[in-house]
Amino acid sequence: MDVNHEVIEEFRANGGRVTSAYGGMFKDADLLLLTTTGARSGRAHTTPAAYAEDAGRLIIFATNSGLPTAPAWLHNVRHNPVVVVEAGGNKYDAVATEITGAERDRLYADQAARIPAFAAYQQNTSRVIQVVALTPARVGAATAQLKEIHAGLRKQLDDTLVAVDAYLAGAGDAPEPVKTLEQHCLTFCGALHAHHSREDGVFPRLAADFPELKPALDQLTREHTIVAALNSEITATLERLTTAPTREVAMELRADLARLAADLEAHYTYEEAHLGPALDAIG
Repeated sequence: MDVNHEVIEEFRANGGRVTSAYGGMFKDADLLLLTTTGARSGRAHTTPAAYAEDAGRLIIFATNSGLPTAPAWLHNVRHNPVVVVEAGGNKYDAVATEITGAERDRLYADQAARIPAFAAYQQNTSRVIQVVALTPARVGAATAQLKEIHAGLRKQLDDTLVAVDAYLAGAGDAPEPVKTLEQHCLTFCGALHAHHSREDGVFPRLAADFPELKPALDQLTREHTIVAALNSEITATLERLTTAPTREVAMELRADLARLAADLEAHYTYEEAHLGPALDAIG
């Protein structure tokens, strides 16, 4: 059993305190458990970290005991800033924000004054030891709004698929079923395009103001491009169907819509998990 595992077990069994000798630098320290999502593996990783408090945030330090490389958790939070924190008997979601410049220097100097080992860590390495703030995520408006929008888009897509199925069930090439299908499809495709266009307009400003969100925003932007291409393909197929209605073209349209539904489900899940809590915390 490694030392970190023993520290984590004692922390959870002892109300957030580590008093055993094997705790090393964590013995009797203000300690939290940080659970990040692996940048490559996608798996949860939990590590103990000493912390300080500042302006309602918990502050942690990527010392790695003064080694030349930063700890793995820093790479993980740069990729995905939404983390889980266990501290003071509480467990909650938070957003990790890397602090730089004068504020970083102040926070690190304060920690080094409290615990001299932190001054030694910085002296032992040429890298500037990173400082990260953990801000509790207020589950609320942003996540709820995203889920509400996604639910509405799901409903519109479901209605479109029902219209395609009705056509395929025997409506033949009668004009009314085609017109109904066209209305559903254009309504959904237009709403999806408008939603992603609004987000694409906001994402660059968010990335500039909150660099910790950039990896998630980059992925969401890439997915928007893929969805837009499929949306255009669906619109073109719909035009073919309205011009010359056939069962074969309707089946092609349904296959495209089903593929879009699968892509969007993965997109919605990622956005709600990564962007929603971050925006809740930012407020």
